[in-house]
Amino acid sequence: MKYNPALDGVRAVAVLAVVGYHCEAPFLIGGHIGVDVFFVLSGFLITSILLSELAETSRISLRRFYWRRALRLWPALLIMLMAYLAAVPIVFPDTNGLLDVLVSGFYLSDYTRAFWGFPIYLSHTWSLSVEEHFYLLWPVLLTFLWRFAGQRIALILAIAFIVATLWRAVDLAVWLDPYRTYYRFDTRMSGLILGSLTAVQPWRPSRSTAALGVIAVAVLAVLAASLPILSVASFTWAGVAIDIASAALVLALAGDRQTYLHAALSWRPPVYIGCISYSIYLWHYPIARALRDHLDATPTFLIVAPLTLAIAALSFEFVEKPLREMRKRQPAAVREAR
Repeated sequence: MKYNPALDGVRAVAVLAVVGYHCEAPFLIGGHIGVDVFFVLSGFLITSILLSELAETSRISLRRFYWRRALRLWPALLIMLMAYLAAVPIVFPDTNGLLDVLVSGFYLSDYTRAFWGFPIYLSHTWSLSVEEHFYLLWPVLLTFLWRFAGQRIALILAIAFIVATLWRAVDLAVWLDPYRTYYRFDTRMSGLILGSLTAVQPWRPSRSTAALGVIAVAVLAVLAASLPILSVASFTWAGVAIDIASAALVLALAGDRQTYLHAALSWRPPVYIGCISYSIYLWHYPIARALRDHLDATPTFLIVAPLTLAIAALSFEFVEKPLREMRKRQPAAVREAR
């Protein structure tokens, strides 16, 4: 799949919304929806990559896929977790730092957060756990669907999206526990499924593409400014609206690169922030939690944003970028090993 800089621009907006939300910015009551945007975008990108491999080779190299995902995600995560563990005795003395690190490092925090309420100061890693479960399962399932479902993959994914959305609402209605419903992979996979459907379903640019992108941005902006995190709406109609608007935005940007929206999101600053968004997400939350109990939202954000950007830039330059080069060389190495 050809690189699309505007999608990195989407990452930038999404991660900054999440940072603002975690700094308790009053104008980003619903900034948490940035995570939902990430889910849809991840589903789209990962599925596009896997479909390209299937089209070329009729199979997915699970070894190569998992190795590339590990190189992409684990090193930066482990560095953050080690820094967190070192800071716990001083900054967060009321928590079990080692337990926090273990459940986060092994991508279990979506379920530990849902059922047992921890980790607290690394609670943002729940979304990393959700995505990791998707990475583990989806290549195998997609290979099966490719071989046995053929042209019906899109229909199956559409049905799966509806089922996943209904399951989230039913889970909340039965247990009446928004925390239990909010954090789990099985109740938060709708965006990943819809993103995957977006990749499977071919899209041709039309005159409506630009309007579709603008409408999607407007919907997401309104919800980011107004949607409380554990409201019933966020699990029902608003959750559906976020998923659909995110998918529409991805479709608009992937389908037509000549729009003003695509140009704006392809501007160098948001593209760079999007490139380092993973490390921004990793580092911002523990820093915000350390500060926000002592400072108001504005000074918290004014400290967290530049500090996190600086740390993320260093992480990208000295950890992620070298490993990215290693990942680029991996296909040849795998072929030689065969």
